[in-house]
Amino acid sequence: MKIPIKKGFLGNQRRITMMMDLSSTCDILCKQCFRTVLIPKSAKVSTDQIGILEREVFPYIDRLALSCTGEPLTLRNFKEGLKAAKRAGVPFIRIQSNGTHLSEEMSEFLIDEGLTHLGISLDGATKETFETVRNGAHWDEVIGNIRTFTRLRRERQSSSPSLCLNFTLMKENAEEAVSFIPFAVGLGADSVSFSHLILESWEMKDWSLLYDAPRMNALLADLREEAKKYNIPSHIPADVPDNIIPFDGQLIEDVPTHSGPCSAAEEDWMFMLPNGDIFACGNLQDQGPLGNVFQTPLKEIWLGARNQNFRRNALNGCVEGCDHCKIFASSADPSHEMSYLARRLTSRAAAEMDFESVHRRREPSSSAQTAPAHS
Repeated sequence: MKIPIKKGFLGNQRRITMMMDLSSTCDILCKQCFRTVLIPKSAKVSTDQIGILEREVFPYIDRLALSCTGEPLTLRNFKEGLKAAKRAGVPFIRIQSNGTHLSEEMSEFLIDEGLTHLGISLDGATKETFETVRNGAHWDEVIGNIRTFTRLRRERQSSSPSLCLNFTLMKENAEEAVSFIPFAVGLGADSVSFSHLILESWEMKDWSLLYDAPRMNALLADLREEAKKYNIPSHIPADVPDNIIPFDGQLIEDVPTHSGPCSAAEEDWMFMLPNGDIFACGNLQDQGPLGNVFQTPLKEIWLGARNQNFRRNALNGCVEGCDHCKIFASSADPSHEMSYLARRLTSRAAAEMDFESVHRRREPSSSAQTAPAHS
């Protein structure tokens, strides 16, 4: 029995939320990025493949993230990718950028060509902290680019793209988190977003505030008050418990099953790598792709047995192949350390994935002596 397919999916009605990158690369190396641990295989969507996306994928997309882990504005074909999505009628298109290449010309393009939402990660409210955390980016350049973008948007009397400035909470920048809100308001941001640090390596445990609940929760309370004071929409994580149940350090051997809500199924969510491989969720890459959109039409992948089975099980509260939700905060359990660990630190299948290269290997901390360093 197949899960119900909303009427019109094979016609003109859109329903899928698609997360994708046009390239696997980024031009800076942030302190907390997964690229400090490993490098994904090099891949880039070609101009011809953008044509396939326009014909075979974008007509079914309701909300599109045209970048999520790579830097889109460095790509020669980024503009064509955005234009293709707009020609296909995608109603909501967002990108995530480090702001380094948000030139005046690029800002004009994003505003004039109808990008819906622009997210820029800053992770600091001062030059020193920003350049310490976001290695390779330059404060004066990025802040200047943001000011130019918001100025051009005002001059065009446009409300789009909306601008969200992002901040990952860690010991390195905690003292600047509250002041980040008025700073973002001064830059012309429409919203701010704070997030917990996802631990990409065992050494990152030393940078996290998750293990100091009184300090973290006091900071979160201050953030909520400051956001209310400045009347700016904000995403602020839920409080963390006083005692987080530690991960026992043993990599999960069998295909794990996560019991609980799954936003990937509830929101008709899909994830695409730059090589065209499609997954029901970015957490399930080690389970293998559902198909490749450059070889098989998206509607055939969607209606295929693997995708149907995943969504049927997920909507019934059982996600095969997932140890715990690392992407959707609403599905994560803040009381368990596993919620904050990159999946390759918890699942043997993920740890053994074939990545292009590894920057460094670290032995686990004494709290997880049985867990091997990632591959």
